[in-house]
Amino acid sequence: MQKYYIKTFGCKVNQYESRLISEKFKNDNFSAAQDISEADIIIFNSCTVTAQADKECEYFLRKVSKFPHKPQIYLTGCMAKNKADYIKSVFPNIKVITNKAELYSDAATQSVNTFDGRSRAFLKIQDGCDSFCSYCIVPYVRNELWSKPPDAVFSEIKNLIKNGFSEIVLTGIHVGKYFKRENLEKDEGGELNFSGLLEKIIQIPLNFRVRISSIELNEIDDKLIRLMKENPQKICRHLHIPLQSGSDGVLKLMNRRYGSETYREKTNKILQALPDLALTADIITGFPGETDERHNETVKFISETSFARLHIFRYSDRNGTRASRFENKVPPEIIKKRSIELFEIDAKKRKEFIQKFIGTKRQAANAGKNKALTDNYITQEIPYAKNGIFEVTIAKEAVI
Repeated sequence: MQKYYIKTFGCKVNQYESRLISEKFKNDNFSAAQDISEADIIIFNSCTVTAQADKECEYFLRKVSKFPHKPQIYLTGCMAKNKADYIKSVFPNIKVITNKAELYSDAATQSVNTFDGRSRAFLKIQDGCDSFCSYCIVPYVRNELWSKPPDAVFSEIKNLIKNGFSEIVLTGIHVGKYFKRENLEKDEGGELNFSGLLEKIIQIPLNFRVRISSIELNEIDDKLIRLMKENPQKICRHLHIPLQSGSDGVLKLMNRRYGSETYREKTNKILQALPDLALTADIITGFPGETDERHNETVKFISETSFARLHIFRYSDRNGTRASRFENKVPPEIIKKRSIELFEIDAKKRKEFIQKFIGTKRQAANAGKNKALTDNYITQEIPYAKNGIFEVTIAKEAVI
């Protein structure tokens, strides 16, 4: 029996799609290799959101190309779509698959049954983005908006719960753009939107909880906030809301469709309704045109906002995006210095958030390796693995 190995880079959507690919291979009578060096077929499911992501994937492509047993090597994912010609010229022995769906059945009808080595399950409900933020390559490589039919979502959730998963993470490239025209409860636009879908998910009469992987500020409506407030056992107290910059000048250059004050007002509203919520965000430092003054505006904004954790990225050009053609590029040494400053603020934010909950009890799910993940995104060590949703006491050693 031939063996396959999948190495996944990047986001939760890629991790979900790798599971689809894996289950297709298993259905075709392949077995999963425990080590990449043992595989007859190697699939790289790539990410291209940053230059570092490209660099990491290319390193592994070079490595496996030298394997003496000459495995079949496939590259798929966002890097494959973005840099197909380059990969083909540098790695002529690697098959580039720009349409990942060639490796699995229709994602609208096929569902994932399990996640090997994981205790939480990801569920892709949406794909594609048409926002065209000036720095982002994603709308060029995932440009088709797609939403999983509601009945398929409900069915997959029930199946995952049956297979032992207590936390379902709803994910997508842009989950707030979820819609499906159905004769279900509809919003004013005549479509079932994300909060409408979430309301129906939590009505499934099984023991589980839902976590939202990431959602844009402008797509958080009053209904979503109300659902989270009224259903603490079903919806995790955690929202990841990308910020990218605390400077209005930079946000405008980025083509983000909000200003810093709008972000502040919306997140304050959320935290007033959900004071124990973990608010996390993405920040890009060193964007073209980010002066010292604009960087300091970001420092001030994030210092004054009740973030639990920040995901900090150094800006890197993505060829083809508007920002890659911008002038006033920030020198790498300044980007590094600014990122260090932001990481120091992030460390302080994390510590302050944990301290608020030391000694309190929270609902948690197994996060693997004798760790539990609370509803509000705190990781707490536990003496032994547990199943289902259970209670943990937050200790000072906990992390977020």
